[in-house]
Amino acid sequence: MADKIDLLNYIPKLLKTPKSKNELALEISTHDNYIMISYYNPVWNSRDKSNREYSLTISRFINRTSETFEVLGLLQAEMGKTNNGLLNFSNCEYKLINKIMKWFDKELEFGPEKWKWYIKINLREPPDSEIRKQLEEKLINHWLNKTKVLVENSYPKSVVYVKETKNQKLKRGNYGTLTIERKVNLFSQIIKNFVKKVAKDIINFDIELIKAYMRGILAGEACVEKSLEDKKYRIHLTSVEKTERDIYKKCLEKLGIESKQYKNYKDIIISKRKNNVELLKQKLMCLSPSKYNRFLYMMKLYPNINKETGYFSGKREPHNKIPLNKIESIIQLCKENPSWSCRKIAKEAGVSTIKVARVRKENNLGKRLNKTPQEKISEIINIHNKNPSLYAYEIAKLVGVHKQVVERARRKYGLIRAKKILLI
Repeated sequence: MADKIDLLNYIPKLLKTPKSKNELALEISTHDNYIMISYYNPVWNSRDKSNREYSLTISRFINRTSETFEVLGLLQAEMGKTNNGLLNFSNCEYKLINKIMKWFDKELEFGPEKWKWYIKINLREPPDSEIRKQLEEKLINHWLNKTKVLVENSYPKSVVYVKETKNQKLKRGNYGTLTIERKVNLFSQIIKNFVKKVAKDIINFDIELIKAYMRGILAGEACVEKSLEDKKYRIHLTSVEKTERDIYKKCLEKLGIESKQYKNYKDIIISKRKNNVELLKQKLMCLSPSKYNRFLYMMKLYPNINKETGYFSGKREPHNKIPLNKIESIIQLCKENPSWSCRKIAKEAGVSTIKVARVRKENNLGKRLNKTPQEKISEIINIHNKNPSLYAYEIAKLVGVHKQVVERARRKYGLIRAKKILLI
C-alpha cells in the first residue's frame, strides 16, 4: 500500500509511565484496518498488588498525502514533546487548529468531542469582575464559533492569564492562544513517537511530501523579518534542539533553498532574494494565513519582483484553481442528487465543501429543500427583541435550529445584534 503509512511501524516497543518512569510491555494485535494495544499497570495502593489493564484501538493505516505531512510538520513545531502522558497542540490561528482537529478525526477517528481545551491570553487578569466576564465571553465565543471545540469540554478555568506580563489592554484582533489536549498516555506516546520518527526520516521521502512537511514547520516556527532601513528581508526558523535545526536545513537544501545556521544561535536564517523567491514559488509559507500575509508584504518590497515571479501583477492564475471538469461534475451531482449535503457532494467530487457551496451559489443550485417553519422564525424574532445582545448560536440553541437560520432571519428582518462594549 504505497499510498498509505502503516502506523504499526511507529508503535513504541515499551510504554513509559509519566510519574514512576517505569517501562511497561505492550501487547499488540491487528484486525483489518485497526491496531489493538493493551498493557498492565500495577495498582500500588491495592493490598494484593494487582494489575490494571489499559487498552486502545487505533486506525492502522494513514493516508500518505500532503495534508498528513503538513499536519506532522505542525505537530513537530507546536506539539509538546515531553513524556507527560499528554497530547496537546497550541496556536493562535483558528485555521491551523481546525486543520489539526480535522486530520485527527479523518485519519484516527479522534473527533472534536475528545479534545479538552483552554485559552491563554498574554494579559493581566482584570480586577473588575464584570470586565473580566465580558472579556472571557468574547474570547470563548470567538473560538467556539471559529473551531469545532465543544463548550462542555473546556477546563473549569477556560481562560488563563499571564501574571508576569505588563499588558493590561487587549489588542484588536487578539483572541489569545487556544490549546487543545487529551490526556491518554498510550495514545500520546504513539503520536509523539510517530512524529519523532518521521522527523528523522523526512529527508528520504518524496519532494512533494518534504515540501508539505516544511510548510507545517514554517507555519509553526517561522518568523518574518523585514527591515526597511538596511534592506534585510529574512525568515527566522527557530528550534531549541540542534538536531531539529539540522533536519530542517537538510530539507531546505533538498528543495534548493540555502540557509545559514550561526554558532550558539537557535535560528536558521533564510535570506537573499533567490531563496525567498523559492519560498514564494514553492508555496512554503502559505499554511499560516498571518505569516503568509507578512511574507507577501515583505516580498513586494523587492524591486521588479512581479516580473521575476508573476506574483503581485494581477495577471497570475490562482495556484489552487479547481479544473473545469471538477466544476462540471459538482453541477451534475447537485442536479442528480438535490437532497445531498455539501459534504457528501464534496466527498464524491474530491473537492472541499466550500467549493461545492460556491458552485451551488454561482449556478443557483443552493435552494434550501427544508424551509424553516414560520413559527420558528417568529420565535427567533421574539427572543432577539427581548435580548438583542445574544449571539446567533445562543438563540439557535434556545429555538432548536442551526445558527445560520438565526443569521438569515436577522439579515432578512433587519435585526441587528447589540454589541457588548469592552471597557479595557
